[in-house]
Amino acid sequence: MRRERCERRRGAAVVLAAGLAAVALAMVLGALAMAAPLGFLHVRFNLSQTARLVSAPPDLAVSPEGDWVAVAWTEEYAVGAGYDKGRGHVYLRAASETGGGWGSKIRVFTGTFNACASDVAVAITGTTAHVAYVVFNDSCNDPNQVLLRYRTCSLTDGRCDAPEAEDPGISLDAREHSITWVDLALDAEGNPHLVWSQFFKAIDENKIFFKASDGTTWGGLEYVESNVNSRKPAIAWADGYVHAVWEEETESGIRIRYRRRVESGPDPGWEPATGLCTWQSSFPPRNPDVAARAGKVFVVWDWCSDVDFETKSCVHYNLVYRRSNDRGDGLADNEILEVGTDRPYFDLEYQSTDNLAQRDESLVDLQPGIALNRAGWPAVVWHVDRNSGDGDPDYDIYYAYALTGTEDSVGWITPTLLGAGGGALGSAVIGVGEPEPGGEQHLHVAYVRKPDTSNWDVYYDSNEEDRYEHVHLPVVMRAY
Repeated sequence: MRRERCERRRGAAVVLAAGLAAVALAMVLGALAMAAPLGFLHVRFNLSQTARLVSAPPDLAVSPEGDWVAVAWTEEYAVGAGYDKGRGHVYLRAASETGGGWGSKIRVFTGTFNACASDVAVAITGTTAHVAYVVFNDSCNDPNQVLLRYRTCSLTDGRCDAPEAEDPGISLDAREHSITWVDLALDAEGNPHLVWSQFFKAIDENKIFFKASDGTTWGGLEYVESNVNSRKPAIAWADGYVHAVWEEETESGIRIRYRRRVESGPDPGWEPATGLCTWQSSFPPRNPDVAARAGKVFVVWDWCSDVDFETKSCVHYNLVYRRSNDRGDGLADNEILEVGTDRPYFDLEYQSTDNLAQRDESLVDLQPGIALNRAGWPAVVWHVDRNSGDGDPDYDIYYAYALTGTEDSVGWITPTLLGAGGGALGSAVIGVGEPEPGGEQHLHVAYVRKPDTSNWDVYYDSNEEDRYEHVHLPVVMRAY
């Protein structure tokens, strides 16, 4: 009888504890609902959730209204099938500020042994995602054909239009060419503009190409740069202009280039290209990105500041930008300034490397990304190796954005670590949501993360996690 009474008392205690825990959980959920005024919690989230498969660096887009966020990436179609570069499927995942958390993964393209995808770009208009990507045909590993594909997908029901209906018509003989980079921008009507780097095997050089659609048909193929070896283009559209940047290399070194395309008026077409920095051989600038909005144009890139001459690799970098207040006019004439300080001299150094033998391709250089808010002020994201020794890399994501700005300056916040580290994080991209009344920005960030010995996965994070209130569950203890 004593045992029975003890068991009954213990059971009652468990029921009581469970009841208290349920009440506490309800309090937590209620508190989170009050603490997070937006439709989904902007906290770290694994979008891939495929630790055994390699996911490639993502692209991220925020709708012009700020109510949708979408992330696109490519991922191995089977273990070991992506050749360590994430070739395979194309995935898209989106979240609405008013419709709850992240939706399911949308399969934009299905990778197989016979055809796989590599590299991806995404943009949003309304509730439609626009996705561009590269397809290797007739065997993923040894293709005979390389295609540039474009497809639209509904963010509300997850359905994608047939790619053949929207094909930009770029098909190359893989024995002679390849496509190594693609980027995408939408004009005011939501029509796609594509820019890509095409590799010519016969001359061992990349050239930059452009093609756009008017919503019904695709225009002709246009060169952006064809005279020198050019790669890693980025594109933005705003105020009736296309803005393109890229890095180009000759025997004199490497520099960052910019070119603007007039979309309408009596003389549409490309204006002459301009250099944003002089040729650099020992301390090269790389990885440009461009954003344009509200009459402003910003171009950001990383710049080598310290070289290990034994390995001939860069180990420290500065992060710099140039801006125009008039839709790209004067961009090449304005000062080069430092992200985070706005100084014309550069005090902030970041550790990384350009040596692929020592680091994964997802971690080389700083690989900055930039986006502008509605007022045309920038937010920048990049990765940094915080390990000052010779051990395993400890890469993390940093960001900085403008609280204020004038015609001559940007009032940056101090460069800030994004969330907690752990493993290797890199290849970050950024989007900007609606600002708080005090000027604080809602930042959306996607990147690849490789925790411990797992493969790369694509993650989402933001700068808002610390803003949520913390509610502690009561601890119920009972000695038996």
